[in-house]
Amino acid sequence: MINRFQSAFDEIRAEESLKDMTKEYLKKEIQKRSTKKNHILFKRYSMMFASVVLFFLVGLSSYYFYFTPNAYIDFDVNPSVEIVLNRFEKVIDSYAYNTEGEMILQKADIQYKDYKKAIGMLVDMMVQDGYAQENELISVTLQSKDEKKENQILAAIESTVREHHHTVQLECYSIGGYVAHSAHQVNVSPAKYLAIQELMEVDPTATVESCRNHSIGEIRELTKEHGAHHAAVSETEESVVPEEETSSEEVTSSWNGHHGGHHH
Repeated sequence: MINRFQSAFDEIRAEESLKDMTKEYLKKEIQKRSTKKNHILFKRYSMMFASVVLFFLVGLSSYYFYFTPNAYIDFDVNPSVEIVLNRFEKVIDSYAYNTEGEMILQKADIQYKDYKKAIGMLVDMMVQDGYAQENELISVTLQSKDEKKENQILAAIESTVREHHHTVQLECYSIGGYVAHSAHQVNVSPAKYLAIQELMEVDPTATVESCRNHSIGEIRELTKEHGAHHAAVSETEESVVPEEETSSEEVTSSWNGHHGGHHH
């Protein structure tokens, strides 16, 4: 561009000083416009980069927020399964404690479903596969980070289960972190872990391994049987304990000896 200006001014008869001043002015204007253009481009690209970073950070925080566990609901009939909820009460994960549980989870597509919808699907599948029969005992435990919503979730669990299984025997309660951790250490549901602990109190030979494949109902029946047997044995042992008999001579001797010891 400067060369073109040079050619044009060569044809104009003017003083050299005027030519030099004009060329210098044009150079500065071209440089100024070039610098301004570069500044605009830099500002535009900076804003685009900042927008991309912001979008990435918002997406990352939303992902973390959505997939952070907020509650754990464990079902035990035998199958034994656990579903994990986020703060939006959607299922973000599930776990099977045994083979039967794995089969149920493979058939029931509960991922990202509302927890009440997921519970209904699980109960329907258990009924369909013959696990939750009439008057079957279903134990459900809840471990939640939001204690204020525990009662609300427990009530929703109970109503949903009964809606899908009218004749079910249902126990539904919340648990603490210690019980959940202890149960997971031996890979059984919290409800089954507590039932086994109750059985072990009346039957010291019972173990987690010996009860792992039993349903909650079967473990409770064993507890009742051993509890009744234990009570009967204790009652029998008490009834056969002979009472100590003391002869009148021993009483008299004891009495005289006791008082005689205080005479001086």
